[in-house]
Amino acid sequence: MRQEHVGARKRMQTNAPAKAELDQTIVAHTRACMAHFGALGRSIAAYNPLPSEPGPRDFAAQLAADAATVWLPISLADGVLAWAKYDGSIGAGALGITEPTGARFNSNVLRSCGLIIAPALAVDQQYMRLGKGAGYYDRALTGLDVPVAAVVFDDEFVQHVPHDSHDVAVDAVITPSGFFVR
Repeated sequence: MRQEHVGARKRMQTNAPAKAELDQTIVAHTRACMAHFGALGRSIAAYNPLPSEPGPRDFAAQLAADAATVWLPISLADGVLAWAKYDGSIGAGALGITEPTGARFNSNVLRSCGLIIAPALAVDQQYMRLGKGAGYYDRALTGLDVPVAAVVFDDEFVQHVPHDSHDVAVDAVITPSGFFVR
């Protein structure tokens, strides 16, 4: 399933105007989701999308206009995420993902967020999220009492994704068609 979705995303990436249009609707629906969860004007966590992932290259910058602070992930070698405040300073990071260059904090900073916006390859009708398989987000989200919204393309909101007992369900799904709450 992961390979299928990665392949579809790479094919979609070749149509830059269509992807840009989808990305802007994702931003609009993410803002609506933030409002739904009372996260406007509060700290949120987001991500810097790879070119094939849902969301524009400046996703964090666009969301920062509606948030007190945007925390972005930093992939550490041991499969753990650190977090830094988005302040416009972005550099090359691990796994080909751009990362903030500021001070790093552990996932406890997520407890201060009004919403965590997480990437996914797919989400199913039970709101189980399929990531890339390394478990970075599952480890970061475990034990938090903060709403989590996963961002996927419309055809990635599916009937079922494989999951294990340690996988964490999300509270909402954001797609180009809208946002959906569990």
